[in-house]
Amino acid sequence: MIGQLVPQAPVTEPEPLPMQPEPPKPQPTPPKPRPAPVPPAPKAPPSERAVTAPPAELPAPPSPEPAVAEPSPAPPPPPVAAAPVAAEPAAPVIPPRSDAAHLSNPAPVYPAVSRRLREQGRVLFDVYILPDGTVGEIKLKRSSGFARLDEAALEAVRQWRYVPAMRGDQPIPFWYVQPIDFAMR
Repeated sequence: MIGQLVPQAPVTEPEPLPMQPEPPKPQPTPPKPRPAPVPPAPKAPPSERAVTAPPAELPAPPSPEPAVAEPSPAPPPPPVAAAPVAAEPAAPVIPPRSDAAHLSNPAPVYPAVSRRLREQGRVLFDVYILPDGTVGEIKLKRSSGFARLDEAALEAVRQWRYVPAMRGDQPIPFWYVQPIDFAMR
């Protein structure tokens, strides 16, 4: 047996191993958008108190040749500048006083029942004091919590006289907060 050929199995090439995928390339980050420019704030209208200077007039440039005389419109009248009002600053207001020694305003009578029941508190009144120092109107601003004490205080304040509020040398009407305390001693 010589020369006998033995059929050989076909040679198959080994299958290539699957390739590992390449790691993804980092994507370039998109550029961040720039913030939009902030528009300038609108200008506020001029204050009513603002004083403006009249615009400076520039001299006309010399004309190289005499121009033909054309009727020119009448020049606008100069702007009228408001004359600054030199108002005197208002004099400070001095509030009224009820503690002046010569006024001798009597203290409110502490009601006997309120004393026995040991009622105490503070009453606040809004008192309208006239320019002559008398009481024009009284409003209860805050109660003491006891009607008897509030009423006793109201009766006393109605009869009081005050040194009136003053603006400069002038007495003026004025709302004043008058506290009245009722306390057991």
